[in-house]
Amino acid sequence: MINTVKVKLKILLSCLLLPFVLIAQDGASKKKALNILTLGDSNGTFPYSWPKQLQAALPNATVFNISKSGRTIGFLNLGDSSLNSLFVIDENLKKAAAFTKNRPFDYIVIDLGTNDGKAVFADRQGEVPQNLERLIQKIKSSSCPAINNAKIIVISPTPYGTKAEATEKYKGGNKRVKKMSKTFKKIAKRNGCLFVNGFKTRGLNVETMTADGLHLDAEGSKLLIEPVLSLMMK
Repeated sequence: MINTVKVKLKILLSCLLLPFVLIAQDGASKKKALNILTLGDSNGTFPYSWPKQLQAALPNATVFNISKSGRTIGFLNLGDSSLNSLFVIDENLKKAAAFTKNRPFDYIVIDLGTNDGKAVFADRQGEVPQNLERLIQKIKSSSCPAINNAKIIVISPTPYGTKAEATEKYKGGNKRVKKMSKTFKKIAKRNGCLFVNGFKTRGLNVETMTADGLHLDAEGSKLLIEPVLSLMMK
């Protein structure tokens, strides 16, 4: 009977202490001096964008952001070859390695696909997952030691809002990015990457957290990185 009481007391004590242990672990994790490479489109370029939110949440981390407005995974957008990630990835990886002076990156976070879902590319959607896989493989096979051992986190695109879909440029895009969330998950798994479903970002309302149905405000950007931070804290 005495032993049983002691066991119950130990279990109770463990349950009471667990939240404090988790908080301590979380605080310790956030103090890690992580090296993070972020690759995105216009949603990654604003002063309050998701890469900036990552930096704010991880103040001791180094975040090297190579996001660019109009960037796609593998399409020539607006006649600008620099917006094609596949075309410029080797050059950008070299810049990233030079930035950290070849100190290894811990994570590479990819948030692309919104521009690949534009109406002009509607008939080429079969190429999008193939291009993502090629991009991941290029990163994994990089000749830069600072790059090829990093964990890759793939974020599928957030939804299009009604304001965006009301334009010819983005008409029908929501269905296309919704499909990407399913195919990107499969590709991430097949290539040993971590995955975040941006299309189903918890708490995100694109109608109220974007001005144009496309570009996330500060609140939306914070919500987008919450599952990313959870993966990094494990």
